[in-house]
Amino acid sequence: MLCPILGARSIAEERASGALQISLAWPISRWAMVASKFIANTVITWLIVSVSWIYYVRLDAIAEPEFARSLGGWLGLLLLSAMFNGVALAISSRMNTSVGAAFLSFVVLLVLRLISFLPENLRGKVDQFSPLDRLNPMLDGVLPAEDIAYFLVLAVAALSIAVYSLGRRRAGSDRRVIALRVAAAIGVTAFVVGTPAMAGSTSGEIDLTPGKRDSVSTATKELLARIGNVPMTLTAFSPSAGLEASQARATVQKYAAAGANIEIKIIDPDISPGLARASGVVDYNDYVLTVGGTSQEIDALVETTLTAAIAQFWETDPPLACFTQGHGERRINDVQPEGLTSFAARLRFMGWKTGEVFLSAKGAAELLGGCDVVLVLGPRSTMPPADLRLLQNYARAQGRLIVAADSVRGDIAQLNQLLTPWGLEFLTEPLRDSDSLADDPAAIISSRYPPASPVVDTLNSDGTPVVFSNTLAIDQVGPGGAEGPQIAPLVQSSPKSYRVDADGTRIPQTEGVHTLAGFTDLPERNAPGQTPTLNGSRVGVLGTADVASNGYQKSFGNQELLIRLTQFIAGEDVIISAYREVGQKAQFQITGRQRSSLIRQTVVVPTLAALAFVPLVYFRLRRG
Repeated sequence: MLCPILGARSIAEERASGALQISLAWPISRWAMVASKFIANTVITWLIVSVSWIYYVRLDAIAEPEFARSLGGWLGLLLLSAMFNGVALAISSRMNTSVGAAFLSFVVLLVLRLISFLPENLRGKVDQFSPLDRLNPMLDGVLPAEDIAYFLVLAVAALSIAVYSLGRRRAGSDRRVIALRVAAAIGVTAFVVGTPAMAGSTSGEIDLTPGKRDSVSTATKELLARIGNVPMTLTAFSPSAGLEASQARATVQKYAAAGANIEIKIIDPDISPGLARASGVVDYNDYVLTVGGTSQEIDALVETTLTAAIAQFWETDPPLACFTQGHGERRINDVQPEGLTSFAARLRFMGWKTGEVFLSAKGAAELLGGCDVVLVLGPRSTMPPADLRLLQNYARAQGRLIVAADSVRGDIAQLNQLLTPWGLEFLTEPLRDSDSLADDPAAIISSRYPPASPVVDTLNSDGTPVVFSNTLAIDQVGPGGAEGPQIAPLVQSSPKSYRVDADGTRIPQTEGVHTLAGFTDLPERNAPGQTPTLNGSRVGVLGTADVASNGYQKSFGNQELLIRLTQFIAGEDVIISAYREVGQKAQFQITGRQRSSLIRQTVVVPTLAALAFVPLVYFRLRRG
């Protein structure tokens, strides 16, 4: 409504009153005249509709809205305002009355607005012209270059029409004038129709979110590069104008920006039940991924799920994570808070296979040899000597091992026998810290990530903490330097952490920074004086198995830490750091009183403030 009115007042009304003839007589170029009107109209439009900044400021006082998403939305609003004002000026330059210009501009912009609501068979042919669909990723804090180019190219095309309309010859019918008009009409039509293709040739994006979490991860980009130009289709079963459909389009756009040859298809099960049944889906908010003619149903639009599904089509031999059993370890089929079903499910979503290995069973050594990583998570009973030797031999033979302690019931001394050759050991006294969860000093919250490691780089950049409950501290043993184990701490406690005895009493002189998680490599020399060569073994250590349990997996950054540590220790660079929600909105929880106050401050008060100008307008109207 605003852009057509501003455009009509800028040129069409001036032409009707004769003022335009005076302006055209000035010694300024047509481009300068049109550009000045365009910039003024765009700035006025943006400032008027951006009054919702008041809402953001007030909401920020009682909650924590994400600035990147709000900024992306306002920048998208600026681009939309520019394109709408350009179209309004182009139409206004061809009209002789302001009413006609405003009405026709409104109709044209309304048609662009209604593209999102056309039937699917029609919408698929013209949806590349829909401006509002291109705003969806910007509302998530991501500015795709393709969408920026779309708005800018259409705005420039519209301004070119306005400049041509003001400068063309209106009199005469000679062949040159007719030829120029036909050429201009063909050129403008080709330019406008080709805008989506021109915008589509632009790649890249600007991610404003912290840690660029609304862009696909580096590992996903590498996977897409390995796959190449294999055609992929994501089919979303949801209303075409719904939130889920918008998230699906944004997801496909992000993967396309990363180099994927992927397209989106929206099917409403109510409108097109036949297509839904043919795909085996009859419910809302389901998704089917098709890669090279092979289809698979996926359960959620998160990067782990989508990238894992793509990887399953590409990987013929997915990595295997083996969880030891038989000594009271946490189990991957236990749904209780201490179980590992959430962690195991996330590994499977990422294209891994999971399995259990009973070390005392026949053929256990052969089974370990087929594992990409072996996880010993919180054994609560003493292992038979044969089982311990089996793990030791596996680690020496270029194995990949992750060991987590159970400080309450575990045999810590035996775990230290397994870890000591690798330069690490658990301190037997439990650790406490004032930086804890819910005033529980045993549930340590930490965001201290010392090294620049791929395991914790995302957690470190976002400042995301992890929770270690009932943890032990990890210490280095044996010789250091180039001759000894190369220790890399991953997570550390605060300087106020301390160890306690069996009665929970603070042990004197134990306060300080302690390592909660880390890993090690052990170099070996072929002969004295030669350069050390690594034997290829990696051992990761966690102060507590609770960090992997169902009760803590979805808390803070625990799942990210475990997934990345598992992939790093396994030595596979398949989908590292792909655990990232796609298109999710920030959520707030405010009280009813805060909600009422928010409405008063952001809706009622600005409205009443606007009414203060009514007497001034009335007085001016009376004066004529």
